[in-house]
Amino acid sequence: MLQVSHLIILSLRFPHAADLTKTERLWTNIILAAMAVGTLIYVIYKVYQSRNDDQWDEGIIPKNFKPTEKNIFELFIAASGAIVVRDPDNFYIKFAYVDKYLAQHFRDSYYHAVDSYKYSLRHVVKIDSLADWVNQHLSRVWKVRLINFLAGIAVYDGGINDEEQRYLLVLMSKLGLELTDFEAAYREKVTRKNERSYQTQASSSRMDFFYTVLGLEKNASIEEVKAAYRRLVKLTHPDRFMKESPEVQKQMSEKFREIQTAYESLMPK
Repeated sequence: MLQVSHLIILSLRFPHAADLTKTERLWTNIILAAMAVGTLIYVIYKVYQSRNDDQWDEGIIPKNFKPTEKNIFELFIAASGAIVVRDPDNFYIKFAYVDKYLAQHFRDSYYHAVDSYKYSLRHVVKIDSLADWVNQHLSRVWKVRLINFLAGIAVYDGGINDEEQRYLLVLMSKLGLELTDFEAAYREKVTRKNERSYQTQASSSRMDFFYTVLGLEKNASIEEVKAAYRRLVKLTHPDRFMKESPEVQKQMSEKFREIQTAYESLMPK
């Protein structure tokens, strides 16, 4: 150890190779080379880490995000943001549920994740990225846990709005789950007509409301309208709910007709 320290000092004090013995020059070169390699590895790591951070900022889960317990914990936080932004007025209220759930189910990884929660609201994970990662890395048991965790967030403040309802149904489909995978209390709320009164339909034009029904922005293309319609009409088709209660069948039939009306109204005549 003393020899290595001595050589580092020599390499700093004697910039000219002629001032060193042959052995000292050899070891100095080895040390400098190792330092250079170490610096290069560090720079590459920081660049790679920066790219991963950029992907999270864009709502994309990085490919090297492994399914460790800690990372699954972080994924649940990210997913919570994706449902909470659909009812932003109650984001603080819903954090109480998120925090309690995480503390109970991730005891080894838990920390008071308010900062991560706020980050997930600013950089919302995209539904396709979330579904792809979950389908690749998590078992069906974990998928069911995740969808019920999100349903619990949605209903925590007493109701569920159109955006929350649509997100849960679409994610359910992308994860290969069924309505019966929701816990009974959540399933009833996810399928029933919304209990709370929202101002979206009243304050927007009729055409704007049709875009909202399909989960689209007002500037969505015809192809996006078609794609959203095909996805949602498949989710709400009456045939999917033949074994459900009459009330559930009625509510999903109404949702099905609403989606059809929106699609027909937005398509060019």
